[in-house]
Amino acid sequence: MPASVRLSESDLLVVVRCREGRRRWQAAYRSRDDGRSWVYLNDPVADLGEGNPPSLINLSDGRLCLTYGYRAEPYSICAKLSSDGGETWGDELVLRDDGACRDLGYARSVQRPDGKVVTVYYFNDAETGPERYIAATIWDPPAK
Repeated sequence: MPASVRLSESDLLVVVRCREGRRRWQAAYRSRDDGRSWVYLNDPVADLGEGNPPSLINLSDGRLCLTYGYRAEPYSICAKLSSDGGETWGDELVLRDDGACRDLGYARSVQRPDGKVVTVYYFNDAETGPERYIAATIWDPPAK
């Protein structure tokens, strides 16, 4: 379950959902030849609980924004930012952490003209009981 962005005319970055045994994480790969070959970069998210796919966008200030659901306590929706094309990632930003169980995530994000990011996902909480719903968080990426 990949998420990809174009960094330049020939550079691509892809973050994929991975699992091996009980471990669930996200791995980043880069292509400098328009997708003909790929190299492993890093694991932007080393632990996803029970796993969740990434969403990846280019921000207007040149950074990358990765959003995802975290399927372990505290069940949450999170983001990470990169200022260097995915070579390194900042600390985890928790967008919300009030999930009632692991059944949440599949985030998708867009940036509005005013710079705010809208992250949409499916979610559950203690107030809604067993029902899932589509939710959104509108947030400001921290300054560079």
